[in-house]
Amino acid sequence: MPVRFASRLMLVLALVGVVPVLLLGGLSFRANRDELHHLVGGLQTQAATDLARSCQKLVLLGVDNLRLAAEYLPLERLGSQDASSVLSIPLRQLGMLNLLVLVDAQGRAIAPAVFSSEEGNGRQRVTEGSLALFSRQAPVQAALSTGAAIGPPYRTPEATEGRVALAVRAGEGATRLLLAELSLAELSSRVEELAREGGRAFIVDHQGLPVASTSKHPGLSEEERGLVAEGLSRGASVVRTVRGVDGVEYLAAFAPVPDLGWGAVVGRKASEAFAPAEHVRRSTVFWALMALAVTGVLGLVLSRGVSQPVARLSEGVAALAAGRYDQRVPEEGRDELGLLARSFNHMAGELQRREAELRRWSEELQQRVDERTRELREAQDQITRTRRLAALGSLSAGIAHELNNPLTGILGLLSLSCEEVPAQSNVGQSLRMALEQARRMANIIRELRQMAEQERAGAGRPLDPVQPLRAALHEVREDLQSRGVSLNCDISAGVPRVLGHADQLQKVVTNLLRNALTAMPAGGALSVGLAAVEGDAVCLSVKDTGKGIPESLRERIFDPFFTTKDEPGRVGLGLSVAHRIIEAHHGRIRLESAEGKGTTVTVILPAASGEAHLA
Repeated sequence: MPVRFASRLMLVLALVGVVPVLLLGGLSFRANRDELHHLVGGLQTQAATDLARSCQKLVLLGVDNLRLAAEYLPLERLGSQDASSVLSIPLRQLGMLNLLVLVDAQGRAIAPAVFSSEEGNGRQRVTEGSLALFSRQAPVQAALSTGAAIGPPYRTPEATEGRVALAVRAGEGATRLLLAELSLAELSSRVEELAREGGRAFIVDHQGLPVASTSKHPGLSEEERGLVAEGLSRGASVVRTVRGVDGVEYLAAFAPVPDLGWGAVVGRKASEAFAPAEHVRRSTVFWALMALAVTGVLGLVLSRGVSQPVARLSEGVAALAAGRYDQRVPEEGRDELGLLARSFNHMAGELQRREAELRRWSEELQQRVDERTRELREAQDQITRTRRLAALGSLSAGIAHELNNPLTGILGLLSLSCEEVPAQSNVGQSLRMALEQARRMANIIRELRQMAEQERAGAGRPLDPVQPLRAALHEVREDLQSRGVSLNCDISAGVPRVLGHADQLQKVVTNLLRNALTAMPAGGALSVGLAAVEGDAVCLSVKDTGKGIPESLRERIFDPFFTTKDEPGRVGLGLSVAHRIIEAHHGRIRLESAEGKGTTVTVILPAASGEAHLA
């Protein structure tokens, strides 16, 4: 589709006025965003590093306090009854510990675990479920080999704060271990503080599972897990934007927790982190829209003087190309565009006048050509059909003559045999079936002879065409009733007489009626008309509402032995005989058919007073 001049003008103005604004705004937005990503990302990295150090400090402080308690308490000499009383002293002093328990080298408790029923101040409630988790996570073997060990963090189903199991040897060379459960509630408080005002913060273990997170969003999204996995594999800080479980995009930083293999993540909403850059982008869009508006106004002002006259001329040219010569271009002004519009209107008027003359001559010529072509085609078809039927008639006469004598003998012998053999016997039934088929062959031979005898029948005598028509209708009246076909007969008054043979014309009408009935096995409507036409001729029409004849078969419809009927016993001589009879009467026969809509056969015969044959 061609671009209009006004559109090109608007496009150029837009490129000059809008593109620089968008380009500068885009570059400014990208530079501001990159700078904010570096600046805010650094702040988030520092916050994540501080959170990781706090986590390290809390866990290592718990290990140091547990080691001091094991050194100044005589844990190796305590019995099962004194162990609980002695361990309750450091438990009260160390508020970060949830419980203490003394175990032997096999991890069996010397005395029941000591814990406080009070909850708060960083201490978590101890339940049977938490005791079971503690016993599974306690690093007993690691503490026996190294003297002190830190277990993997874990969380109970009913709490978001994590816990971690600690273990130290009861003394130098001691066989007992002092186990403690360290509460990470203090870290959860720090995480909640960092996550205020729409932020995001959490701590994960070496497997990427959350140890301490906010109570509002305790889980991690796929992008957050990817950030943690990258940071843990690299063992270094990572900064990038991720989408949290709440669907909000954050600028998050990962920092590893030294000595523990854990990680800390602190994030800030991307909308807040990149707010200055978003302001630049909104300003860019605003000024781009303003530039676009100014461009539109300038374009409209310029297009009114140039593009509109050019557009009207273009529309006029398109109208001429489409053949609409009545469209004119407004003749405004005395400049070059006005002169061009006047010249164009003059040219359109001349083209309209000459087009009308050419169209009139073309229509007259086409009408003459079509008429002559139709006459030549009909004459050629008539000649070709007549020659073919004449040759087939001669051949049929010879075949009928040669077959008639032996067939007569066969009929006689079969008739005598049928009289001598009982009809109830199998042989008698077979003889009668053979006699019936022989009589059928005799009828076919008789029709073949009739085809050859049409040319020797003579000119005939003047007769009323209504009589053979009524005789043919009377002959098929029972078939009309049995097939449920309605008849509409229209015979005009004053039909002229024709020259011919009444019995032959009756045979023509009978064959046409029977063909129409055969085409309507389930019933229908049959219309028969007889009227005079211009040029001293009589027109007979037979129209049915049957299934019609396919276009590919219409050329062969008058050939002998060709039939489109499905009924048994049809040999395809009806239309051939009718055509020979009409030819002998110097008439013509036409067939019009639409598949699925019916067939109309028209017979035109010259009146008795006419001397010339119909073409």
